Amino acid sequence: MKDLIRIVLIDPSAESREAMRRLLGTIGGFWVAEVLDVYRGADSRVAQVAPDLIIVALDPDPQQAVDLIATIARALPDAAVLPASRGSDSALILRAIRAGAREFLTLPADPSEILEIAGRLLRGRGESQTPAARNRRVVAVIGASGGVGVTSVAVNLAASFAVARDQESLVVDLDMVFGSVDAALDIVTDHTLYSVLQNFERLDATLLKRSMTRHATGLYVLPRPQAIEEVARIDPDTLQRLLGLLKATFSTVVIDTSKGLQASDFAALEIADVILVVAQLDLTCLRNTARLMGLFQQFEGLNDRVKLVVNRAGSSDTEISQAKAEETLKMPISWQIPNATKIFQTARIQGAPIADVAKGSRPHQVFLEMARTLRPPGEEVEKPVRKGFFAALF
Repeated sequence: MKDLIRIVLIDPSAESREAMRRLLGTIGGFWVAEVLDVYRGADSRVAQVAPDLIIVALDPDPQQAVDLIATIARALPDAAVLPASRGSDSALILRAIRAGAREFLTLPADPSEILEIAGRLLRGRGESQTPAARNRRVVAVIGASGGVGVTSVAVNLAASFAVARDQESLVVDLDMVFGSVDAALDIVTDHTLYSVLQNFERLDATLLKRSMTRHATGLYVLPRPQAIEEVARIDPDTLQRLLGLLKATFSTVVIDTSKGLQASDFAALEIADVILVVAQLDLTCLRNTARLMGLFQQFEGLNDRVKLVVNRAGSSDTEISQAKAEETLKMPISWQIPNATKIFQTARIQGAPIADVAKGSRPHQVFLEMARTLRPPGEEVEKPVRKGFFAALF
């Protein structure tokens, strides 16, 4: 899933466009991020989407198509452009190659042929991708017991990511039975995880974003299914593919996992670049966290992506010291979110991130610091504001 190939298809012909789109949909690891039905202005949209592969149909208007290939090649020298045609006119092929294409696709094509050509075009693409295409970050948030504040951490971290300029962030509710991301942000929508999955094969980048609710912070939100019975109808393979598409589309994706380690949670853990394990410093939670970490050790590379977050630090209910927790879990605590019952309670009642109810508070500062540390390279997140000694006490 981390090697998902994002494609922009440019073809003014409805018939051939849909045929190619269906064909690409049968190839695992391919995603048609955008479909454009005109040549004019397509180069600017390609630059915005920053795909891995651009397929340009030549047949509707060979001259316009070749001119477009030349424009893209000049603006994006590392772009992989693949002209496609039902004909095999050597003169047209030569014009396309001179315009900047390195391969040529004769239609109709089969999946194996497209895969072979894409493999040649994209060899070493990890080093040549533009920053917009390369800088993606998925953060999965999980807890070893209910009530530790997983949803609160996920929502507030995602809202902190969303303040970054020229970036788009998403929070996904994978607690599909009793998730509460929608309530935490006071949103009501007909578009849910289930409805998006139902229309998965017809999605492109534009439709995908239109299927999301956008919060006032700028954060995109994908809530859990509305009806509990819908959960049983979700296909795990399609869900896994969707997570790959979300990573390819959004700069940062924060996933609020369930309370019971479902198959969907393991899909999130697999694709995640960072796994935040939320815990509280009490005996029961610490034991369960240790068990969770033991499970992670059975999967290669999973523990390497884990960072520990202590919630409600400084609470009167704290039973375990930070040093003892780190010794037991054999891992440092990366962040401590201070106990601030009144702030979080107000945020829950209002259905708002704490940035809206207590901007500059100590918890808000911690979330900004988390977002700054976890952000993809090149992304700017609002920096925490330093306070004086007395202000820091409140």
